[in-house]
Amino acid sequence: MNRRIEKWGSFLLILSFIALPIMGLAESYDSEPDWGNAPPSEIHQRLWESKAGDFADKQFVLKMTQTNPEEVTQTNYDVLFYDLFIRVNDTNENIYGKNSITAQAAQDGVTEIQVDLYSTISIDSIVAPSGVLSYTRAGNVVTVILDNTYNTGEEFEFDFYYYGHPTEGGFQGFEFTSRGGAPLITTLSEPYFAKTWWPCKDRMDDKPDSMSIIIEIDTSLYCASNGTLDSVVNNGGNSHTYYYFVHYPIVTYLVSIAINNYAVWYDEWIYNGGNDTLPLVHAVYPDKYSYSLTKYNITPTVLEALSSQFGPYPFETEKYGHANFPWGGGMEHQTMTSMAGDGTFGFSEPVVVHEASHQWWGDMITCESWQDIWLNEGWASYAEAAYYLETQGWASYHSYMAGMDYTYGGTIYVQDTSGVWDIFTSRVYDKGAWVVHMLRGILGDPLFFTGVDAYYHSEHQHASATTEDLKNVFEAATGQELDWFFDEWIHGTYRPNYSWSFYSELSDTNGYDVYVEVNQTQTTAPQVFTMPVDLYFTGPNDTAVLLIDERNDLIKLNFNQNVTSVSFDPSNWVMDYHSQTAWTMAIITLEDELDTALQYEDYVDTFVVKGGSSNLYWTLSSGTLPSGFSISATRGTIVGNTTDTGLFSFTVSVNDNTNGYQDEENYDLYVVYNPAPPVPGDYDDNGDVNVADLVAMVDYLFKGGQPPLKFNSADVNANCEIQVDDLVYMVDYLFKGGIAPVWGCVE
Repeated sequence: MNRRIEKWGSFLLILSFIALPIMGLAESYDSEPDWGNAPPSEIHQRLWESKAGDFADKQFVLKMTQTNPEEVTQTNYDVLFYDLFIRVNDTNENIYGKNSITAQAAQDGVTEIQVDLYSTISIDSIVAPSGVLSYTRAGNVVTVILDNTYNTGEEFEFDFYYYGHPTEGGFQGFEFTSRGGAPLITTLSEPYFAKTWWPCKDRMDDKPDSMSIIIEIDTSLYCASNGTLDSVVNNGGNSHTYYYFVHYPIVTYLVSIAINNYAVWYDEWIYNGGNDTLPLVHAVYPDKYSYSLTKYNITPTVLEALSSQFGPYPFETEKYGHANFPWGGGMEHQTMTSMAGDGTFGFSEPVVVHEASHQWWGDMITCESWQDIWLNEGWASYAEAAYYLETQGWASYHSYMAGMDYTYGGTIYVQDTSGVWDIFTSRVYDKGAWVVHMLRGILGDPLFFTGVDAYYHSEHQHASATTEDLKNVFEAATGQELDWFFDEWIHGTYRPNYSWSFYSELSDTNGYDVYVEVNQTQTTAPQVFTMPVDLYFTGPNDTAVLLIDERNDLIKLNFNQNVTSVSFDPSNWVMDYHSQTAWTMAIITLEDELDTALQYEDYVDTFVVKGGSSNLYWTLSSGTLPSGFSISATRGTIVGNTTDTGLFSFTVSVNDNTNGYQDEENYDLYVVYNPAPPVPGDYDDNGDVNVADLVAMVDYLFKGGQPPLKFNSADVNANCEIQVDDLVYMVDYLFKGGIAPVWGCVE
């Protein structure tokens, strides 16, 4: 096992120094090991590196991100339809395009709008039905002066004519290359690069309702794209035109074309009990045809498994398929995923599952901002584990999740989206998958899938969503408050580090009492995670779910049989570190076992310790006790009598002077209002001070009679003792008009 991991690790180390794609790597890719057996974390590393790894030219990236469309004001209009035509000249490597844009005003008084188009692409003209429109350019943004003033809901349209060679350097959203002597022309626009090859509103929060994609190419080539291929028209000469229509909303970075002398083969997914059929189209390199038949034939099984987990395939009136392209990983282009065609990676089962699952999470529901990219990649990585659960069972599921363990820092929420290496990281793929896994764990399957179904059918379907949107949908569907979970795991860093021990003894009442002490020892933020954790108790052979929500937690349980051992999070539902330590000494008096105090009444309670020696020293280490209360340093008792009411929070510490052990526990003590406060001098507690109280006091002091019900009621001179002076005080009050008794201070 270790040798296999070392081999994969070395392979990825080599890849990390290579800017992909490099066509010369085809032969070395062909000698790759089978990526279907690779650790999932390394599969994801290949995926995100293939998306981010080409950004070697930092100045190019900076230039692109400085005009990030999210920083441009484009909220005054909504796109309804794109009608995109591109003639591709593979000889001079230019494109000649027209995008007919139909939109509507999103506010009143719209006279101009902004369209994204990279500065190296030339504009021929922009024409509305009323005539040629004026425009200005600044960086990668074109401001179009409309032919009229449009108010909210009013539609307008224009044709945007352009041409040029798509930009090169660093990353190429549109690439001309070749393979085996044939042209290979492909696109990959994520995250900011649709605008490098077609004019659009290049942002995730405004999808057109539908779109047509029309591509004119040489007759020797095939074009794969999104949606449904309605027709292929021969233009005469050496060109033909592919007419694709996208019937669903689509985000700009998922619009794709892939052109090559592909070998195209067809399959189908029969679902809904044989009542429905989805066409499957696979456009592969000619030399990969036979190999692909044994790899992409799992697609029906994948779609069946994912639809049973997440809901119906989102583009059921269109298709699904794969097109090989020269990049090193995969790209979830809507209904037509682009896959690395050299080597084994783009044909491996986990990658097929990952990219197919994006049709739900990424394509149907798209992250609204790159800060929330985990909504795409984390869910897709999790879908791999869900697929293996569906096809192989729970053991494979948990094993696969363990392969995505993430130990590094940083927040899943991307703080800075100007650097592509920050957007695409193992953190959003692997830790993001763990967030979904843990959400399933804390909710349980019934509620989790209720939330998934609600998210699938929410207002974000075929639109975009933020992390807050996902949380809100799950909260509304499940009735569970989840702020704490998303704050810790999306906006927090690292993970909890639990140190735990247990103590079991015969109960005073029935069965066995078991005490579990859990300490969180992480020094990173958050220093306290709130997480339910499964513990399996051998002996009773029972599982309990403990809510660990404090830095130091002590939890008491009771079983019919003695506990011989405990397994902490045995199925690995929490991304944590945990280690068992020997039980040394701990306060086992829990907060809810501390008695409530009654105002004016004498109070006593005892803190109990298990383990260590009897040579203990108790202190109040922090917080506030009610006035008149104290903690005995040697007896471990809390005693007193108070006029206060309310909640008092404090921490009690104990030190074992023999063994050097130390423990502390936090407590909330409630002092409840007493509607009938005691009367000073009322020895028999009948509400009246009279001769009977004097007689009872004499009987107690000199004849061994009954002590007072409330000692402080008999300490009428408040010197903290009951003695003859109190008798004299009472006689003086009852028979000589002396000062009225006061409430005493006897402990």
